[in-house]
Amino acid sequence: MRWNIDQRRIIRSGVLYAVYEAFTAGFLVVFALSLGASNTIVGILGALPYVAIVLMEFPGAKLVEYFRRRIIFSVATGLSRLVWLLIILTPYLFREHTLLFVSGFFFLMRCIEYVSDPAWTSWVADMVPDKVRGIFWGTRNMLVSLAGMIATVLAGAYLDLFSEGSHVGFATLFGTGILMGLGATYVMSKVREPEYRDYDHHGIREFFKVDGQFRMFCWTIVLFYFGVNIASPFFTVYMLQNLGLSYTYFVLAGAIATACRILAQPHFGNVSDRYGDTPVALICMLGTALVPLAFIFVTKEMLWLIIPAQILSGVAWAGMDLTIWNLLLDMTSKEKRALQVAEYNFLTSISMVVSPVIGGLIADNVSVFVLSGIPLLFAIATALRLIPTFLLAKIHETRVKEKHTFGEVFAQVLTIHPFHGMEHVIKIVAKRVKEEFRHVRIPYPTRRPLLQPKQ
Repeated sequence: MRWNIDQRRIIRSGVLYAVYEAFTAGFLVVFALSLGASNTIVGILGALPYVAIVLMEFPGAKLVEYFRRRIIFSVATGLSRLVWLLIILTPYLFREHTLLFVSGFFFLMRCIEYVSDPAWTSWVADMVPDKVRGIFWGTRNMLVSLAGMIATVLAGAYLDLFSEGSHVGFATLFGTGILMGLGATYVMSKVREPEYRDYDHHGIREFFKVDGQFRMFCWTIVLFYFGVNIASPFFTVYMLQNLGLSYTYFVLAGAIATACRILAQPHFGNVSDRYGDTPVALICMLGTALVPLAFIFVTKEMLWLIIPAQILSGVAWAGMDLTIWNLLLDMTSKEKRALQVAEYNFLTSISMVVSPVIGGLIADNVSVFVLSGIPLLFAIATALRLIPTFLLAKIHETRVKEKHTFGEVFAQVLTIHPFHGMEHVIKIVAKRVKEEFRHVRIPYPTRRPLLQPKQ
């Protein structure tokens, strides 16, 4: 499908943002570990972005009532990416309580960034028609994941060039990430902004009023992300410290999951457009519950098990990310999308604030039978991710009216073929390159060649 210029810019901005995140936040936990962070500190770092969301969503929704969404996005994201300069300088300027300052600057960065969330979400939703929502966001997510994977692998290999305890590698990596982030802001600022319908002034009471199917959807995702984030920040710790992986092998393990996510995105985009988002989300939610369970069996003696675990993770999260996003857009109205997105982010972030802190405390202090530390967290996360499936099954599909049985949708999900996904990736990338360089003309030689072909 051919996208218009604004939709292509949304995709390009996402690709640059993926590189920015990979070069900065993607290695923040690794950076913290190099400074001596404990599991509890890692849990706090995992919670801070969601504290920022809780605090900034309502102000972000209020800003949309007074300013254009493009201005809000450009100013907030531009400033937030410059805050990484403070994180780069922290080990040199604050030799005492370094982790405290790193955490504080990271929190400040996320606060400034997340104030633009309601504006950005309602803005891009207006730019994509409902009937192609699945395939558009599937394509965008695929390209974003591809860029993030490549950037992560390169960053991990780059950090391995520096001696342990050196911060030069992190400083230069974060600096490059800042440039990529500012580039993403610039590209997105060129996207046309339709007139926004909702300029009514909403009070704080309305912000906390969530009704109907939207309320059911919010609480389902609240429970799900609690189960996700109680263990999510500790996969990095487990692979680096418990399994003893180098930075290069660590990012290669992550690249396996990302590659599977890339190849699966177009498939889930097509399936969700045809069969609906709710049944696909239900199947993928069950898949994500098996990921931490699989990691329990990964040990230094059986490192090969990390491959099937990462494959499962990539495929399950490809469908989960896409369908949650589509359901959010389905459950919100065009007229009040900025406010409702802020409500959703506020509610879901509350559980994500608490869960990694609880996870860090459990990992450092609790043992149950033969399980303790991070493997215990993985077992708990498996159980907690299964509970929301009962609520998700009650959410009615709104975008696709035709009903399909669970078995029928499950069969379609299982038809995923990696080579089809790879073929789609190659076609998309080739098409984008062709569009980017369509105005370039290669000059032909004016002189006749010495050897003429026979007539």
